[in-house]
Amino acid sequence: MDANTTLLESSAFRWTVRVFGYSALLYAAVVILNYDSGDLEPLSPAHLHSVVANLKNPALIAGISLPILGLIASHLRSLQTKKQIETQQDQNVFSNYLAHRDQFNKFMDEENPLTNVSSISKWEMYGRLFSTSEKGNFKVSSTLVRFFETLPKRLDILRKKIESTTYNEQTNWIEVEDLFDDLEWDFRDYTQAVFSDDLDRELFLSKLEKRIDKHIVCVNSLHECSNFHSAQLEENSLWAIQEKYVQCKSVLRPKSLKERLFHAIKTAAIPKEIFVSTDGERESELKGKLLYENLCMGGDDHKIVITKEISEVIDGNFTEEEKKAVRRVLPPAVNIYLHASKS
Repeated sequence: MDANTTLLESSAFRWTVRVFGYSALLYAAVVILNYDSGDLEPLSPAHLHSVVANLKNPALIAGISLPILGLIASHLRSLQTKKQIETQQDQNVFSNYLAHRDQFNKFMDEENPLTNVSSISKWEMYGRLFSTSEKGNFKVSSTLVRFFETLPKRLDILRKKIESTTYNEQTNWIEVEDLFDDLEWDFRDYTQAVFSDDLDRELFLSKLEKRIDKHIVCVNSLHECSNFHSAQLEENSLWAIQEKYVQCKSVLRPKSLKERLFHAIKTAAIPKEIFVSTDGERESELKGKLLYENLCMGGDDHKIVITKEISEVIDGNFTEEEKKAVRRVLPPAVNIYLHASKS
């Protein structure tokens, strides 16, 4: 029975009326055709009483349809009430969905947590984080919850791979790159973030260090966006992930520093180009790079704090003959610090 029909339009009502109505009429016609009034005067009270008495069974058949029609009417009313409740619930769900999405959009407009990492629209990100919101389920995606739960273990594996890498040899670089690609593939499922397209000129380990920074931005953004209305991703999971990333960076940072120092010193001391610049030009360029690295590590013009790293890079990668070329292009202050550290 369709809840959108009226009682008179419902097939159950019509068939009940037809079956019992036609049966009663047929029965009554048979009774009348076979009725014998006997000696009773036509249309007299006794005659009419006799006719009514003979039509009692057809009337009873017709009367049986009344409670059945009442049940049909009651059932149709219950279906219509149920339909009204479902419609109201659907309207409430849709209203809640619009309100929830509107709050998310306002949050994204105010906070914009994915600045400089992703250009994903707030509408698309909402759909990825709250994929069942149109049905009234405002819980964050279960796949994102599992991603946050498994990320610390994956970062432990990444840290161990980074520990086994070296800055001057491509040991395990492919394995490390694969681990980064897997993580970034999962991040892109929710943020469409760009991790390495703008880092083509960076050295391998330095590029990884900057990619980790973008990972951290994505993790924080996903956590903020998922919890914009209510706490769905635990703070402890975020802290655990951040701690693992810090551990990865603490292992990677000294390696990437030595990688940059090695590349800068080698380029200045042993250039590969056919038309090379003068020693003075190469020394000036190297001085600028070393000064920048020194400042990043907390030093200044009067205090060189990367002497140990420079010394290890030179001793571990250059022959005695090459070291002479290295000393020619190193800034005098660096040479003084290196000589003092070895004295």
